[in-house]
Amino acid sequence: MTALETIRPIAEFPVQGILPKEETEAATFLKKYPNYDGRNTIIAILDTGVDPGAAGLQVTSDGKPKIIDIVDCSGAGDVPTTTTIKPTESEDGDPVVTGLSGRKLRLNKAWKNPSGEYRLGVKRAYDLFPDELQERIKAERAQEFQKKHFSLVAQVQEELAAFIKAHTTLSEEEERTKADLSARLDILKDQFKSYADPGPIYDCVVFHDGNVWRAVVDAKENGDLRDAPTLTDYKTERQYATFSNQDKCNYNVNIYDDGNMLSIVVIAGSHGTHVAAITAANHPDEPAINGVAPGAQIVSIKIGDSRLGTIETHHALTRAVKVIIDDKCDLANMSYGEATSYNNIGRFVDLIREEAVGRHGCIFVSSAGNAGPALSTVGAPGGTTAGIVGVGAYQSQAMQQAEYALFESVPERPYTWSSRGPTLDGDVGVSVYAPGAAITSIPEYELSKFQRMNGTSMSSPNACGCISLILSGLKGEQKSYTPYRVHRALINASKDIQDQFHVGFLQVDKTFDHLLKYHAYEEQDVHYNIQIAERENARGIYLREWEECSKAHTLTVKVEPKFMKDIDYNKPDINDKKLAFECRMALVATESWIRVPDFLFMNGALRQFEIKVDPTQLTAGLVHVAEIQAFDSTCPARGRVFSIHVVVAKPMELNTKSYIKFSDIKFGPGHIERRLIRVPAGASYAEAIFRSSSSTNAAQMAAKFAIYASQLVPQLRYDHTRQGYLVRLGKGSYAEAGAEEQFETKRFTVHGGHTLELCMAQYWDSPGAHTVTVDLTFHGLQVNGSTNGSRAVFINGADQITRFNVTAPIRREEGLSPSISLDTLRKVIRPSESSIKPLGRDRDSLPNTRLMYNLISTYPFKVETSGKDTVSVMPRFPSLNNLLYDSPLEVLIIISDLNNKVVGYGDVYLKWIKLPKGEYNLRLQLRHESEELLEKFRHLPGIFDFHLSKAQTLEVSGYWPDALVGKKNAFPSILERGEVKPAFVLSTADHPKGAKPGDFLVGEWKWGLPKLDGTSLSRVVYSIPPEQIPIKEDTVELEEEVNVARQLAEQVRDAQVAWLKKSGTAYKTDKDKEAAIVARKELITQMDAAGHGKHLPYLLAQLDVALALADDAAEADKADRWKNVLATASKITTVIDEAALAQYFGLKQVPLHGKAEAEQKKTKKEKEEVKNALVAALRARCLAQVGLKQDSTEAFNHLSQWSEGTGVSDWKSVGVYLERERRNGRPGLALQRVNTWLSEQGGGTKDGAGNIKSALSIRRELLHELKWSVWEEYELSWDVIRLPKGPAPF
Repeated sequence: MTALETIRPIAEFPVQGILPKEETEAATFLKKYPNYDGRNTIIAILDTGVDPGAAGLQVTSDGKPKIIDIVDCSGAGDVPTTTTIKPTESEDGDPVVTGLSGRKLRLNKAWKNPSGEYRLGVKRAYDLFPDELQERIKAERAQEFQKKHFSLVAQVQEELAAFIKAHTTLSEEEERTKADLSARLDILKDQFKSYADPGPIYDCVVFHDGNVWRAVVDAKENGDLRDAPTLTDYKTERQYATFSNQDKCNYNVNIYDDGNMLSIVVIAGSHGTHVAAITAANHPDEPAINGVAPGAQIVSIKIGDSRLGTIETHHALTRAVKVIIDDKCDLANMSYGEATSYNNIGRFVDLIREEAVGRHGCIFVSSAGNAGPALSTVGAPGGTTAGIVGVGAYQSQAMQQAEYALFESVPERPYTWSSRGPTLDGDVGVSVYAPGAAITSIPEYELSKFQRMNGTSMSSPNACGCISLILSGLKGEQKSYTPYRVHRALINASKDIQDQFHVGFLQVDKTFDHLLKYHAYEEQDVHYNIQIAERENARGIYLREWEECSKAHTLTVKVEPKFMKDIDYNKPDINDKKLAFECRMALVATESWIRVPDFLFMNGALRQFEIKVDPTQLTAGLVHVAEIQAFDSTCPARGRVFSIHVVVAKPMELNTKSYIKFSDIKFGPGHIERRLIRVPAGASYAEAIFRSSSSTNAAQMAAKFAIYASQLVPQLRYDHTRQGYLVRLGKGSYAEAGAEEQFETKRFTVHGGHTLELCMAQYWDSPGAHTVTVDLTFHGLQVNGSTNGSRAVFINGADQITRFNVTAPIRREEGLSPSISLDTLRKVIRPSESSIKPLGRDRDSLPNTRLMYNLISTYPFKVETSGKDTVSVMPRFPSLNNLLYDSPLEVLIIISDLNNKVVGYGDVYLKWIKLPKGEYNLRLQLRHESEELLEKFRHLPGIFDFHLSKAQTLEVSGYWPDALVGKKNAFPSILERGEVKPAFVLSTADHPKGAKPGDFLVGEWKWGLPKLDGTSLSRVVYSIPPEQIPIKEDTVELEEEVNVARQLAEQVRDAQVAWLKKSGTAYKTDKDKEAAIVARKELITQMDAAGHGKHLPYLLAQLDVALALADDAAEADKADRWKNVLATASKITTVIDEAALAQYFGLKQVPLHGKAEAEQKKTKKEKEEVKNALVAALRARCLAQVGLKQDSTEAFNHLSQWSEGTGVSDWKSVGVYLERERRNGRPGLALQRVNTWLSEQGGGTKDGAGNIKSALSIRRELLHELKWSVWEEYELSWDVIRLPKGPAPF
């Protein structure tokens, strides 16, 4: 064989970079201590769930089960199993039950079930499957469905062609037959256009075998459960199953509430499996690709809710803490997080800090976030919570080679996107850095073993695995530890990577040595709570705004030692520790602009001391970082006992009133530059131009830059006041030498008076040196008048004209063309019902066994639109929105139609949901341990925003007199700096459909400016005034002689008719119904005797009663009841002169005046009433004939002469039409009418919910008649979803 010749030798693949362990010293540690590989440690993975079938997640390095518990805390896999049934017996002796899907389920007679009772449930696969799996399965199923569907199409086309060929001339009946065949073809085409795969529908059976609850899932959808796995709680037997070979989706079960709730646990995505594999995967055949701690065991805790696109929810997080404690987890990793308005507070944060960590000793590790590199972008809980190890993401040379295939190496450093501190309350935010990427295991349904992912989601489990090694070693050496001791050692033993905030890179071996060397120092088992009194008890010092950076500060620092379990003051061992505690500390400030005392004597109580921070001489525009470090004066080599971080982000003034320029800023791979700018008061938006510049005339390869414009507003999430961009900059257009400089222009809103951080970073993997120049210009437009803050304008619609004053406080503003666009209808709705109940203790009690309560409030709302259009709806609860980790309450939302079909889920984050017309219910769930607190939220109003298909515009005029008379007078297009001009907004009487007085129209005040990123310059809220009252015109009233006796008799008659009308449906008990029958007979006899036999309202009341009784009759009585309907309808038609009525409506009425006009109106009203009575009688006749199975063709044609659109919108009339077509063998036309009617119902109404159920049932029957089994099965599956047995569980 010819020798292989290459330009350079082929090197061995850098496998060490696939899942980095060298950089953290984990590999070195394992070589020294091969048995301290995570053994005897249990790690909770709070994530999307872990696939038990994924590579490397079956056993530990010492042969133990890898995953010892799998729990879905989100509730997404919950299946109510409250329906109990006893089976019948099949011919061969197998028990048989009818599942909730309608399938016959054959059970295994060998199953042990002493009670003989089975519990039933049903679950849609797509409510379980991850999104990416859904997409694959839908595509594969669609291909199979198309084959069957187009086979049907071909069959119908052949039938139609054959019929046309055989019938050259057509009778009327044959025309209808042809129309039926054509309708079938049209139906198939229309249904395929609207095809939406319902997915597999799984029947579930739960039973008790005498020892444990067990569950069986009909994953094959064939009803044969005899060989299906009988699973119990995973923790008990550690068993799981796979739905099918097609989906490769594994599942396990847990059963709660004494068998009433089955939880089918399916992962919500691949993220959690990847995270678990980084932490602890064990590959015996290839140890090089092991996770960091292959000996550790795992508890999978799913907090990502599949119903909400894998986002975590309040109740999932609370339940997760209980699992951590119940399963005695040594560590927990959470690669999840969100921005937060408040640091270090909230239900979940408190439970983790005080219970999981502070009481039970679990070391909690969490990702810092991927929102960097701007300041204060760390997320909760990882970057904002005391006691949690927050981990940033770092990349190394080995990772660059193995994972990223870079053609040019770049410096090792934190990833550009890794979130940075400080927190809003001054803490550093990130504890340590760890490798932020890995190629490792993913779920089996991905049809691939391994995948690369990067993020702090990957650095956190790497760090968690490293800590597992350390704990494994400490346990092996029989050395006690606490989370506080380990956390401090991680920081003190970390590697210096020249981070701006002095955060180090995690080092396993050095940390372990540190813990062994200084194990005797019990002071390490204390956490110090730091509070800066003058800074609202912040944990650090963070100066950022102009005023606070322009003066020296004398601040009081409060330091309080926190011992493990010190929340229980009754335990004497804690008190003894407090009494014995003493530490003589030396204090050191790392920068000269901070002054601190030299020493601090600490005991078990709170101590305080003063410090001075003087930022006045620091360079403006830059970030200055320092620490106040405390050391044990008896052993300073142990490292910092605690640190107080000091960050001064000192803003600089503008070059002019509105402009500043930053010239020739130098960049290289991963380099970050920050400029802090004082935004002038009154500024509302800015324009930034970023130019690539160079002193040479050589082309550059364009580099990727991350640019952020960030401000911090108190008690507001950073992501609400930040704009981020990813751009490419390099000298020359597309790197052509000598071409014009490359630039990017960005416009974004700002908050005047708050410091702006302009953060620019050349992306870590973009090679080359680059130079950038920035021009930043601020603009301002302020609207003052009837306002609610500078960015919220309120207009009372009852005011014909509203005046505002507009000013440009920053600079001259040009090109102004103001208008107001209102694109949202806002309604405020109170709950129609609410209830508070205690939750079960299985999974919803707090760690200290306190009971949780559940408030569920129902908000009915209506979507109004025309035809088949949809409307985007956004429900809002402002006091609850955008608070997740920092909320004391737990929130979840379910929106459903009146048949309980779920149409949307929601949480604290706002989102639009598209809905067809109809009536809906929103159920809001609030959870808390205080029933008294929940009681205060019983009547919480909900705000519902409906997006308008066409925005309404309010005109803005520059001159009051012109506005008053409707004459257009444009607002000036130019405003000089400081100039004030009035603007007059004209109200409108033209309001969108569904708008009622007291509602609001919401939109934006537009200025004709280029598009701005961020919030609107001015949001407008317009209140809808009372409705216009029609002005009464002068008319001639007919003078009629008053007959008091006749008036009394008519009022008595009308009252009797009103009772008669409702008597058929008003009474519910058998006793009341019997009494009503007797009373009704007596009343009819009495009224007939009084001469009311031809009074149409009286006859119509009898007809209503007859119809109600026919609908409600037992099968044996139905014929007699329908005959009574026919007789009553005949009474009505007999007293109506149809010829005279037809003649009246056939003639055009000539407008009259005066007394004749009044007479004309009276006659018209009377004739309309007679016509309506005739239509009601004819419709009842049709229905009766259908009920009696008589030919209704003549009756239907008669009705059609008087009722336009008969059989289209009214369900009863549709029923007449359907019976006629089905009787004549035309199921295609019948099905077409059903489909048309259903399409017009949208989400349905309260009155029509039952009719929708009937229509869906008839549609299935017609599909069966047509022998379209593929579509019949499709409808059967969808009807399980459309018509659930009850409301969806939270």
